[in-house]
Amino acid sequence: MKDEALMKNDVALLEGKDKPFVIKFGERRARWESSLQPDKVGWERALMQPTLTGVNFRFAPFYLPFGRWRPFHITPNTELFVFVLEGEMEWGVGPEMDKLQWFRLGKYDSLFVPLGHGVDYGNVGRGDAMYICGHARVGDKWPTNVIWQLPGEEKPHSHDLGAWKSEPKGK
Repeated sequence: MKDEALMKNDVALLEGKDKPFVIKFGERRARWESSLQPDKVGWERALMQPTLTGVNFRFAPFYLPFGRWRPFHITPNTELFVFVLEGEMEWGVGPEMDKLQWFRLGKYDSLFVPLGHGVDYGNVGRGDAMYICGHARVGDKWPTNVIWQLPGEEKPHSHDLGAWKSEPKGK
C-alpha cells in the first residue's frame, strides 16, 4: 500500500515506522545533486526520490551517469550498505581520503562500509550505473550533515543533509 497523498506532495523522504508501503520505480523522480562545487563537472548524481526510512535505516536508490565520480565523504554515525543494480563502479573505502581500500563492483555486487569510514566512488563502466545505498544509524538520532573532503582541499567541510527531510518542498 502506498500513501498517495505523500507522493503527490513531492516528499523527499517517506517514513515507514508502523505500516508497510510500496513505491514503484516509475513513481520516483530524479533529484540531481551538484551542490558540492557547481563548476566542477563530473560530480553530479541523481537521488531517485523519495528516500525510504524506518526507525534505524534509510534506503535510497541512485543514478550515476557514465564517467561521473563522487568525492570522498563520510556520513557520521551510520553504517552503509551498497548494492549495484546496473553498471560497473569503483569504491574507495576508508577512515580518511588518503587511506582508502579500493573495490570494483559490478551488477548485483554489494559492499559494506563500516562505521567511521567514508567513500569515494565513480562509474567506471561503459554505461550509466544504478545502485542502492542503505544507511543504518548508530545512536538515537540521524546525522544532519555529511563530511566532505574534496580533492585539493586541506580540510574536510560539513554539508547539510537537507535532502533527507520528510516535509514537502515549500514548507
